[in-house]
Amino acid sequence: MPARMEEHLKKLISRKFETSFMSNAKWRKLFIALEPTQLKQAYWKFVDLDDEIRDAFLDEEDLMEKFVGDCGVCGGPFAYRRIEWVEIPAIGKNPQYEKVPYMNFEQDVKAVESILASIGEFEIENTERGIRIYGHK
Repeated sequence: MPARMEEHLKKLISRKFETSFMSNAKWRKLFIALEPTQLKQAYWKFVDLDDEIRDAFLDEEDLMEKFVGDCGVCGGPFAYRRIEWVEIPAIGKNPQYEKVPYMNFEQDVKAVESILASIGEFEIENTERGIRIYGHK
């Protein structure tokens, strides 16, 4: 990411949020630790966007040192620091068959909670959909 964009992002974060909970290394640790759960879907909220995005979850091969590579998730690449939060739904929905319940799929949010508790401290919140992990608040 160009230095000018990085500086803009830092200023935006300091204006909008009181606390940051995640570093690049901590996001990578989280995504790598969750790989065995084979998550397929997540809701992504970025600090510079008003709306959340429902998209795929990440694979370890998508992770670079300071950013998520050009893997197709949320129009990547994107810097880890852009992640305001990521929410893992207990029930994922196939975008082509959203209103067809038998096309939905389960995701083990209890396993996600257990893994996160075993690898460190994270700012998490249980939501109606599943579990939300905060980068900034």
